[in-house]
Amino acid sequence: MSAASGNAVPLSPQFLLEALQAASSQSQELVKHASAQLKDWETRPGYWSLLQDAFFDRSLPVEIRWLAIITLKQGVDKYWRKTANKHVPLFSSAGLRSAMSKDEKAFLRSRLLSSSIDEPHHQLALQNAVIVAKVARLEYPFDWPEVFTELTSIIRDASRSTSETGGDEVATLRLKRSLSMMLHVVKELATGRLVRTKANLQSVTPEVFKALGGVYVRYVEVWHALLDQRPAPAKLVDSMTVSLLTLKVLRRLIVAGYEFPNRVAEVRELWSILSGQVWAIFEAEKQIPPIEEAVSTLLKKHVINIGKLFLEVGSSHAAAFALLPDTLRLLGKYWEVVVDHGNSLMQQSSQQVNGESNGKSGAEQKAEGERTKFRQRVALQGMLLFRNCLRTIFSPVATFKYRHKAEKDETKEATTVFKIQLFTPETVTHCMEVLVTKYFVIRPSDLTEWEEDPEGWSEQWENAVESWEFLIRPCAEKLFMDLVLNFKETLGEPLMRVFSSVSSDEKSDVLIKDAIYTAVGLAAPVLHTTLNFDQFMHNTLVKEIQIQQPGYNILRRRIAILIGQWVSVKISPDSRPTVYRITQHLLNREDPLNDLVVRLSAARNLKRSVEEWEFGVESFLPYVDDLFTKLMSLINEVEQTEVRMGLLDVIGVVVERLEHRIAPYAESIITILPPLWEQTGDEHLFKQAILTILTKLVSAMKDKSLQYHHMVIPLIRFSVEPGSGMQVYLLEDALDLWEAAIRATPAPAPQGLLDLVTYLLPCVELGTLTLRKVLDIIESYVILAPREMIEVHRAGMFDAFASLQGTLKPEANGIITSVVEIVIRAAEALGGEQALSVVGNELIRSGFLPTLLEGIEKSHEAHQTTGPNRRYAPLDAIVMTDYFSVLSRMVLASTTMLAENVRVCAERKGRTMDSDMEWILEEWFRHVRLWTLGTRDAASGFGNIGHPKQRKLGCIALTRLLETNQGWILKRLQDLMTVWTDVVTELQENQGAEGYHSALIYWEAGQESVSEDVETAERRRRKELLISDPAQSMDIVALIKHHLTKAQNENGGPEAFRNDWVVNVDDHVLADFGKLGIF
Repeated sequence: MSAASGNAVPLSPQFLLEALQAASSQSQELVKHASAQLKDWETRPGYWSLLQDAFFDRSLPVEIRWLAIITLKQGVDKYWRKTANKHVPLFSSAGLRSAMSKDEKAFLRSRLLSSSIDEPHHQLALQNAVIVAKVARLEYPFDWPEVFTELTSIIRDASRSTSETGGDEVATLRLKRSLSMMLHVVKELATGRLVRTKANLQSVTPEVFKALGGVYVRYVEVWHALLDQRPAPAKLVDSMTVSLLTLKVLRRLIVAGYEFPNRVAEVRELWSILSGQVWAIFEAEKQIPPIEEAVSTLLKKHVINIGKLFLEVGSSHAAAFALLPDTLRLLGKYWEVVVDHGNSLMQQSSQQVNGESNGKSGAEQKAEGERTKFRQRVALQGMLLFRNCLRTIFSPVATFKYRHKAEKDETKEATTVFKIQLFTPETVTHCMEVLVTKYFVIRPSDLTEWEEDPEGWSEQWENAVESWEFLIRPCAEKLFMDLVLNFKETLGEPLMRVFSSVSSDEKSDVLIKDAIYTAVGLAAPVLHTTLNFDQFMHNTLVKEIQIQQPGYNILRRRIAILIGQWVSVKISPDSRPTVYRITQHLLNREDPLNDLVVRLSAARNLKRSVEEWEFGVESFLPYVDDLFTKLMSLINEVEQTEVRMGLLDVIGVVVERLEHRIAPYAESIITILPPLWEQTGDEHLFKQAILTILTKLVSAMKDKSLQYHHMVIPLIRFSVEPGSGMQVYLLEDALDLWEAAIRATPAPAPQGLLDLVTYLLPCVELGTLTLRKVLDIIESYVILAPREMIEVHRAGMFDAFASLQGTLKPEANGIITSVVEIVIRAAEALGGEQALSVVGNELIRSGFLPTLLEGIEKSHEAHQTTGPNRRYAPLDAIVMTDYFSVLSRMVLASTTMLAENVRVCAERKGRTMDSDMEWILEEWFRHVRLWTLGTRDAASGFGNIGHPKQRKLGCIALTRLLETNQGWILKRLQDLMTVWTDVVTELQENQGAEGYHSALIYWEAGQESVSEDVETAERRRRKELLISDPAQSMDIVALIKHHLTKAQNENGGPEAFRNDWVVNVDDHVLADFGKLGIF
């Protein structure tokens, strides 16, 4: 039966059932062959209809029907769109290129609703509803305009039947299934971002909303009348399920189906019903006994979904939320839940602290726990609603859409309602007090987790702030900050009053003081003008961290966090030593109150103190030794990877800020890294953290980092080696370490570092994300060890460069040409003409030089075209500049090198060197004129391109070509004189401005950007390379005079030279050149 056997299996219902049965078996071999057969049938006509038949056949086992509907769903995703032909081979096994045919789609669509409306299996019905939604999104309203009408009709009929017969199970099932389909269709359209998709949903919303609104109200009435019956009748759960499904649909229709829901009478009516109903359901849930768990769960889901409606309208239609009926009363009720839940938490905390028992059974306690979670979720929704209201006032959503006057007026009215009627000074103060006194207090349950899992608890609380939409404590902190930042004048004084009373009372409850300090830390941006934190830290915090009483570990943790929050706001430089001494004290493991949570908090907030903008190294140095010792000890103590990574990050920040001063402490840091590396196993994130801190250490220690190469080099090798399995995760961080190591290494290069080049060149092929870094490292290697790179690695290096030509941006291409220039200079210095010949041959063999010349040739050909047939040059003007810089380096090293290389490339194409030099020089002179004249060329789009270094380099190279005494350069005497005039004139102008003879040095060495770090070994090497550059020190005026005189003497003397060559120069060009007084 398998397609893998090589014979096509015919598509039939029997064979399909066999394939589905095999695909759902326990045998992996059968599953593999059956899956291949099903995939082979995908493009056969009728395949998807047979799958749907299998799903509809309720005599089949559920697992086969499940596989059929899942496969059909995947097919809809893959083949239903009109663009789905891209998934089908040009000639499929069916013979023709096709996806689902139009007729087959129509057949499938016609049975999606009616044939599964009474499906008894919930999960199967759910998958079919998903398919209905996917098809509706693609085909409504054009190919399936009746989907909403049919679903609405089914819902009405089923709802009417259940109302008339009372307990019709078939009608109830049909109602549930049709509502599930409607829910998924509306959900699918509501998530669409296209204007057309939204418009399609909005066009049908009024009809659907009216029908479903009646269903919802009627079924709530039904189950509300049955709510007190014990045991709960089946009809109660069924009715609640129907109303919940209906509520979910209505919620999405209100949010996505109306542009201005507050203007729709039906929405306003339902909103009024839900605003009161949510609290009736909320209270009714309290009366449900634990044994009726299903009823309790459905009631909770009703409350949560109504709350989601309020939240989504508040986020998507802020003005409408404010203007809908009873919104202020609704917000007041939600805040009552926030207050009540806060009181409940305080009461539970008191009972736990005092060891009181509530006398409830295990089932009752479980139900009470679930009820507490439910109330907490409702309270969280209340806080989120208040945050939405604050955003409406102070951070309205910006839009580019045109807004009519009515919409603007509504927005203004909504802002006024919230600002004047909701957030009164009394309300704002009350909200602040509730948040601080009830939600900022650490619970006994939190303290239990603190003791049982200090690492996990500390990490969880550190990262909880990002989960404010789902956790109530972070949400309370966010709401508090919103209130404080937007009502500074109202809340500043009350906050300071409460703070003063608590901070001055040594007998205050530790938990209350912790809550107040939490508020003061969060409100630092507001309180810094009224609170003298330096004085408070010296007079109060220093004393409190030394108190040896039970529970003061809570306050010590909070003090560490408080200082971290204030250090970037307002702590004077004179008080920084006190900050470091406090941190020292809190990191002391010998103090029994400095438990692991306290020390981890102190370490994390040390990072804030060190990376702060006004950090002073000198004031920090006296404490470094002790702090490092304690941090190292802490790393060895903790076990969780995330916690260790956080501590390594702290050390990395300290290393970065200390720079070279880290040297005395580097050994202690290096010592702990190898064991940590081994312990991490396959934890690549931790290995990345180790590589990062090593990079910072090497960068900070510069030349002295050489002593750690015994560890650095193996880690780099392991991280970039293709077979290590870690390359994909560690490559980027390893390259950073590699670059830091090679830049810090003085010459001569250690053999271990040179051996790594074998792993470097293959990295060129790994992609664009790391390519720039790889090229930078290659350049650093060529500068550090030019002999080894030329003798050993030139072939691989030039092959890699040739493979990149034409694929890079100008900046990256410039790195490659810069490396080639350095190699040419190094070859000349190391081996003269012989070495240059070797390098030249390698440039030709690899294809680098032929590709370079081909690019120049194509650009030259494009520049010969004009008018409507004009072509644009294939090379970017900056790339062209870099290419001519390479040719210039060849000429400076040896005119023979350029001539020989051009001759070899020309002969390969059946041409002569003289003919190729013609178009090379024509394009070269054209480009040099652009450099010097600063004209804007339409083809290149650049004016005055090139660095001054490159302009002088090109001028010198063209001048030295006179040494060849060939006609192809002598007849370019007019071009040469033009370039000489432009360059020397610019030099003389520079001489007048700067007051020195700039014909010798065209640009200042200090203007060359060679490295950000002025102390690295590479910085010194680059400086030496710059100073030794012939183009840097060469006197161009003397050079022109020498070569012009030599050319004159080699061509029959002044008279003959004038008659043969100078006669071709225009008079004005000759006159301008003569004014220079060179010749």
